[in-house]
Amino acid sequence: MIKVAIPITGQQEYKALKRIIFSGKFVSGKTVEIFEKEFAKFIGTKYAICMNSGTAALHAALSSINLKPNDEVIVPAMSFISTATAVLHQRCKPIFCDVNINNYCMNPDSFKEKITRKTKAVIPVHFAGSSCDMNKINKIARKNNIKVIEDCSQAHGTKYFSKTVGNFGDVSCFSFYATKHMTTGEGGILCTNKKKIYEYCKSFRNHGMIDRDTHKFLGYNYRMGELNAAIGIVQLKKLKKINSKRVENSLYILNKLKKDYNKKKWFKIQEPIKGIYHTYFWCPIRILSKNISLRTVKEKLKRKGIEIRSRYKFPLYKQKVFQNLEIKSSQNYKKLHLENAEKLSGRIFGLPNHYKLNKQKLNYIIKTLGNLFEK
Repeated sequence: MIKVAIPITGQQEYKALKRIIFSGKFVSGKTVEIFEKEFAKFIGTKYAICMNSGTAALHAALSSINLKPNDEVIVPAMSFISTATAVLHQRCKPIFCDVNINNYCMNPDSFKEKITRKTKAVIPVHFAGSSCDMNKINKIARKNNIKVIEDCSQAHGTKYFSKTVGNFGDVSCFSFYATKHMTTGEGGILCTNKKKIYEYCKSFRNHGMIDRDTHKFLGYNYRMGELNAAIGIVQLKKLKKINSKRVENSLYILNKLKKDYNKKKWFKIQEPIKGIYHTYFWCPIRILSKNISLRTVKEKLKRKGIEIRSRYKFPLYKQKVFQNLEIKSSQNYKKLHLENAEKLSGRIFGLPNHYKLNKQKLNYIIKTLGNLFEK
């Protein structure tokens, strides 16, 4: 089976873990601090704070910007669930906006339309390695005094007009889950240029503690361990090489599909967008034919020995967690209809593009997809 994603780990990670194990220092050591400094340098921010997941980073980010109960936070309708549920954890209300049809990222015009007097923050999600239009989003946010939290969980190293994503908003969040561009096994990190946010989040991840005997506010156990950080340091050194191979493999697949199977009308490749260095969390394909389901594609490819990633079955607001919510907001989730999100949901899948794929396997993926519905 050609796996859609695998962590790229080896002897270097093993040696890093071994060093921590024999040191006996598993928490609150120097390794986390080193990883934070190196990741902040990579993104281009002044500060970085390690967390034990990307979700924890989102929760900390939202907590750090002085939201009040019932404030509204605008999020894209297509993302992983935690982008929106992190808002609920702050007793605030997620307001869903539409996405772009071309790269599935937040649509700035839809974001603008959803702003009310209660809107206090926005979370643009850099979807599957592409980038949101941060110039437009930041311009709208500044005009309306809205805080910007970038969700970069699928965009480690992605660039928007030569600037690394994660350095455009007030704060940004990354995930280091096992199948991301880079991993710490499990973990996350929060980046910012604002000292106040940095100091708050350092305490927030450690029970609101400001010294050994003083807890200033309600916090959580969101610390990253030394073992995870040790893996992260090694992975970060590999990231540019890993991303370069992801990009090379993805462009090879997409260009060959476009050239050799252009007459196949049941699918559409994602075209490059000027100004975006796309790091391809996975190689995106969109199903166009109404007569072909994502489930059918997935099953057919699985029988051919190819695993794919499907995202997302339906827009976030159609998830039961939101459909069953009894809260008053400017948006009725049960009646909500966002055109692009509903057109794309259940129609997008990602092909394998990882570092360990050779040309033989890439050509097999291309040929198999291109001829998938040939009799």
